[in-house]
Amino acid sequence: MKPTTPPIDPKKRSFIPPPPELSEKAALNLIRAFACLLALPFVFELASWFTASKTNMAAATVRSGMQWLLTHALGEGNLAVHLGREGWLFDQREIDRLVHAKRDEASLQARLIKLAADLKAQDASLIVVAIPSRAALYPEQIRSGNYLSPVRLPEENAKLEELQAAGIDVMDTTDALWEFRDRNMVFFAQDSHWTPDAMKAVALAVNKRVREKFPRLVSSETPIINATILEHTDSGDLADQLDPLHADSLLGHEEASLMAIKGIEPDAKSPVVLHGGEWIRVFDEAGLSFGGGEKPPLAGFSTHLGMLLGKPVDVRGMPQPGESYEGKKLVICVLAIPELVP
Repeated sequence: MKPTTPPIDPKKRSFIPPPPELSEKAALNLIRAFACLLALPFVFELASWFTASKTNMAAATVRSGMQWLLTHALGEGNLAVHLGREGWLFDQREIDRLVHAKRDEASLQARLIKLAADLKAQDASLIVVAIPSRAALYPEQIRSGNYLSPVRLPEENAKLEELQAAGIDVMDTTDALWEFRDRNMVFFAQDSHWTPDAMKAVALAVNKRVREKFPRLVSSETPIINATILEHTDSGDLADQLDPLHADSLLGHEEASLMAIKGIEPDAKSPVVLHGGEWIRVFDEAGLSFGGGEKPPLAGFSTHLGMLLGKPVDVRGMPQPGESYEGKKLVICVLAIPELVP
C-alpha cells in the first residue's frame, strides 16, 4: 500500500509574485531608448553631410573598428594596403607587380619615345628621371631577409635601355637611392611618397646633370628667395586607405621638415619643362599628404629644382599627346618606374 500523503499545510505554501507591470515612467523610458536607437543611423548619416568626404559615418565607424582589430590583433591590412613589418604599409599593387600577379600594359614608354623624336626635331632634349618603388627599396619590411640590392623586375633595365637608344637621357635613381637609404629615409613608412630628404637628393642630381649638359639654361647667380622651415605631420595616404576615419589612432602619424621657398614660382615661359605627377607635387599641394592647410607650402620638387637651377621651370602634369613645346629647350620627366614598367 502506498503511504498516505500528509496534507499540505497552507502556512508553508510558496508565495508566487504577480507578473511585473511597467510603470508609466518606465514604459516611457523604454520608448525613448528605442526611438534613440532608431534615430542613431539617421544621426550618423546627417553628420556625414557636414564632413568633406560625405562619408557614411555609420559604415565608416564600423569599418574603423574592424580595421583596428585586423591591424592590432591579426596583423593584417586590407585588399588595397598590405601591412608589413614594423608598421610599414605598402600599396598592394606594388607587391602584385613584383610577383607578376597582376600586370598592366605599358603605354607610357611609346609616348616618351615619340616625345623624344618630336623634341629632337625642334632642337630640344628629354631627360627621364626614374624613381623606384617603395617595395624595391624596402623589401625587408615585406619579407624578412638580408637584401644586398634593390628588388627589381628583370625587364626594367631593358626598358630603360630602349629609352636611351631612342636618344633619351635616362637617370635611373634606383641604385643611388638604395645607398641613400643607409643614411636617410627614402620613403615614409605609412605614406606612398618620398621624403623631403630623398626629393632634395634627386633634385641635386638633376641639377648637376642639367648644368653639365645644358649650361646655357641655368644661372650661375643665386636667386633671391625667402626660405622657411615648416614642420608638418600626417598619418599618410596609405594609413588613410586603411582607416579613413581614425588613421592617426591606428598607427600614429609621421613628421616631415619642409623648406618652403618663395621667389622661384613656376613660369610658363621658362625654356625648361618639368613633367610629373604626385612626385613633383606632394609638398606643394594641400591635398597631398604633408601639404598642410589651405595655403600650399611651395616645398616640392619643382620649387627646389628651380632654386638649384637659378631659374623657374614650367611645371606640367604627365606628358599628353599633342602637347606643345614651342620655344622649349629641355623637358624633364619625373616618373615612377612602375609607371614605365607596370
